[in-house]
Amino acid sequence: MPFRYCAISLFRYFAISLFHYFAISLFVTSILLLSACSHKNENRIIITGQVEGASGIIYLQEQTTFELLKIDSMIADSEGRFSLDVKTDQASIYSVRLTPDDQVVFIAQPGDSVQIEGNLNQFPSQIRASGNSETDLLQDFYDFSTGNLREVDSLQRIIELNQGEENFYELTVYTDSLFNQIWVRQRLYEKEFIRNHAGDFSTLLVVNYHFGVGPVLSPKNDKEDYKRVDSGLMANYPGNRHALFFHQWLKEAR
Repeated sequence: MPFRYCAISLFRYFAISLFHYFAISLFVTSILLLSACSHKNENRIIITGQVEGASGIIYLQEQTTFELLKIDSMIADSEGRFSLDVKTDQASIYSVRLTPDDQVVFIAQPGDSVQIEGNLNQFPSQIRASGNSETDLLQDFYDFSTGNLREVDSLQRIIELNQGEENFYELTVYTDSLFNQIWVRQRLYEKEFIRNHAGDFSTLLVVNYHFGVGPVLSPKNDKEDYKRVDSGLMANYPGNRHALFFHQWLKEAR
């Protein structure tokens, strides 16, 4: 074989080998970068929002077993847009505080992207959180409960406006009966929610929900509901700090 042809062949061999080397290196690097980005996203929760009327500092808070912690914040832009995030390794209860008195509660776990949209001037009816099935369930529960609370507020206004009237006593008896109907409706809804969604994280908030001055359900009067929440959480979230805290609290409450 002539030397010139051999040299050209060797050049082509090394050129092709070098091309394959860089191609493989680029492919491996891309896979590693994608894996790193994916792993990074898996350990984070991203919250984005656009709330008309929101201004100033927006806070992201986490409800731990003992306190409400501020974990991120930013100033909403002129159109009420904001973006927040948190690094975590398990499901938890969060809220975005839009004003000192108005906050949106949701549930999220690593890898979730949650969206908050609406109009602050029509809080809470026109503020929606979405992004996972747990938050959707919780939103449905809050919508139902908010409707009941509005009815209770209307009854209280009627009482306040009619103080001193001749038929005030009869009116209070009537409004009390209506309030009891609302209370029973709320109880039945919460119990049905827990039965239908046993094992979902949202049941932890439902079973502890305060309607007015106190919780609707109690471990004394609603043992089966509390047991259902506990067993479901321990099965689906065995190492979660909220599930473990509720499990231990329920044991001591019995």
